[in-house]
Parts: sequence; structure tokens; C-alpha cells
Amino acid sequence: MKKIQRLFAVVLAVMFFHSVQALEIVDVKSDYWAGQEIVHAIQNGYIYVVDGNKFKPEGTMTRSEFVTALLKVIRRQNEPVVERTTFKDINNNTPNLKSVVLSEQIRMAFGYPDKTFKPSRNINHNETMSMISNITKGDYVASDISAFSDHDEIPIWARRAYIKNVANGFYVNHPDALSFTPKNNLTRAEAAVLFDKIAANLDKVQDKYRDLYDSLSSGDGNGLYDFDKAEFIAENTLDLAPFATNNKVQIYDTKKIIEAGNILIGTNMGLVKTRSDYVGDEFVFTAPNDVYTTQGTFLYPKGTEFYARVEKLGYSAWRSKGERSRLVFHKYSLPNGETYDMAGVPFTKNDKIVYVNSVKSPRKAKSLAQYKGSQKEYLIKVAHQMAPLTEFNIKTGKTIYILITGDMVIPQSEEYFNLRTKKSVLEEEI
Repeated sequence: MKKIQRLFAVVLAVMFFHSVQALEIVDVKSDYWAGQEIVHAIQNGYIYVVDGNKFKPEGTMTRSEFVTALLKVIRRQNEPVVERTTFKDINNNTPNLKSVVLSEQIRMAFGYPDKTFKPSRNINHNETMSMISNITKGDYVASDISAFSDHDEIPIWARRAYIKNVANGFYVNHPDALSFTPKNNLTRAEAAVLFDKIAANLDKVQDKYRDLYDSLSSGDGNGLYDFDKAEFIAENTLDLAPFATNNKVQIYDTKKIIEAGNILIGTNMGLVKTRSDYVGDEFVFTAPNDVYTTQGTFLYPKGTEFYARVEKLGYSAWRSKGERSRLVFHKYSLPNGETYDMAGVPFTKNDKIVYVNSVKSPRKAKSLAQYKGSQKEYLIKVAHQMAPLTEFNIKTGKTIYILITGDMVIPQSEEYFNLRTKKSVLEEEI
């Protein structure tokens, strides 16, 4: 009788051709904090019992065991492997070999900077959070984690992952609700809780990472699913320049919108000189770094190219050659070749283009909402910044501010998140 009171008997009903198999878990007490989630994990085959009928809830999970279970949660475990692994320590003797290679193939899991995966190493909270954030929607949306007592112990490369997962509700912090214990290894009980949360919220997993078989029927009634429908997630801010008239960025699950009035940064790739330019001349500026919002949302990668062309020349009264010209940015191109429209001009002050690091005491211009006059008066006041006709000599390698004059839309394609630089990816994803 004491044994029955001491042990939590869990009956697992697994239906195979109307047969029922019963199993008793002998090391999970009736009042165990993750008891229900453990039952679900076993019922769904995410985590198996060991040593006959033990779950070992306080035991750890290896990295290969974790990716194996996570693939089952998102229903991708049966997908064929068609790519070779790039991990140096993966071979035919690797435990859970197919899962490790498959997780790399679908870009669910990343290895270490030394090109290893370390499949038998216990997975810790930082690595777990990073892997989950990699497959879920919403990018790094705004969320405050400062209330957690050990938030400052989270390494820089994993911080955005915690922010995103807290916003999505994909985290576990037992027994202290205000502690992440980021350095601790993940326990099997904690894994069961995380898997249960993800399985119950598969709509928060990016479409490319989850099995959409069941989702097809939730479309337009004809088996068609609307993948282009944008779901609003959050409003972020962009502060590349303190004097921008607008710093709002709208975050959707399929795109980001940098609103007009924001300022970007671009490095000139070739000499731009007003006294030798002609209408139609094209110039390229490139993003010197990966760009994120202040909340940590990835916008576009280092190497993104901004294309500007000479739209108009200004002549002096005594010279037939142009002395000033108007540069207009009309498109941008991501490093993978995807090209989209944009609208922008070099940011100017006192009829001169403003170079990065050249502003000693910048003053933020008033936005239309703050301006006391009419819209017409406001547009006249800032017209020289919106369409400057300026004399300049931008040498190769010089970095300038780019004023966005129309909303800049950044679609998220299949390869979008892989466009971050190698250094950036290694810092953020394990």
C-alpha cells in the first residue's frame, strides 16, 4: 500500500488497431510538478522510459537526444536525409545519427564554431532556448526579461533567444519562477514541459519547420493554405541615428516594415562626385553590419546593397557642367540576390550630406506629428532633406546616413534568416 502511495502509476493508452498497452512509471510521484507533461511526452513518443519503467525526470538529455525529440514534436522525424553533414565529429557510430543530420539539413540546429556538433554532450538551457527560438515565429520580438533574477548571466549570443521565447511562452523555470538558471543542463522533466508547450502551440513554429499536413484543411476550404497572410507581431524601434524623424519598425511573421523617416547606414562602394556625374549614373552603398532593432529583431544582414542613381543635376550660372546632383535610392538587394524596391535619399544638413561619425551634437528633427504648422508647411521645411540637390564628393569607403522616404518592406523568404553573417549566426544559434 505504501509503495502505491509513494509511486505515481501512469496508464498510457496507445491505440494501435484498437489495442491498449499499459505502462507504470515508478519514479514520478503523484505530486510531481511536471507529471502531466511527462505523460504527454511518453504518449506521443517524444521521450521514452528507461530501465524498464523509469522516466528519470531529473536526468539530463544529450544534444542528439534533444534534436531527435524536437523533430518528433514538429513532426519532421520521418523526412528523408538528402544532404551530407558538415559536422566533423558525426559518423556512422554517432547516436541518433539521422536526427542530427536531418536537424542540420532543415537548418533547425547549428553546431559549434569549430564545426562540431558534440552529439553526446548534455544540452544546457542556453542551447535549448537558442534551438527553440531558431524554429519559432516572431523573430526576436520585444519582451522584458529584466525581472528574472539571473538574466545578466545569459551570454550575449543567447540573449535574443530568451527574449523571443519568453514572448512566445516557450520556457521553463522550475522551481524558481523568476530564474532561468541558464548554465544548468536541461533535465528530462524540463524537456517534457517544453515539448508539451510547443506541441500545443504549433502555430508559433515557422511553417518551413513544421509538418503542415493538418494545417492544409484550415485554409480556404479547398485544401489551400494562405502562407502569404501576414500576422502582426509587434512594433519595434530602430536607432541607427538619434536624429531620425521616425524610428518605428512593424514586425510581422512574414515581413518587416521599416517606416518612412527612419535612417539607415550605407558605405560607398565607388567614387561619387557631383561634378563628374550624369543623370542615370548608378552607385552602390552597402550595409557595414547586420542590422537589428533595439529589441533584437533581425532586419537585414551585413552586405545588403542599397542602389542610388543620379536623378537630377544642378548647374551654376556660369558653368555648363553640373555642380550639384540629386541621389535617389530606389532598390536594395540582399546578399542572396533577392532585390526589392525602396525609396530614400542621402540625409543632409545645411545642404551637405551627413557622414557617419561626423555629427558632434545631433538634434532630432521634429516629426509631422510634433510640428505645430500645417502639413504643407512641414513638407516645405524638410523638403531639402527629402530630395536634396547637393554638391558632394563621396569617396570609396565613406559611410553616410540614408533617409528612408517611403516604407521599406523586407520579406522573409526561405533563406532569410540564413543571411546573417557567419559571426552573427555563431553568436546567436547553437
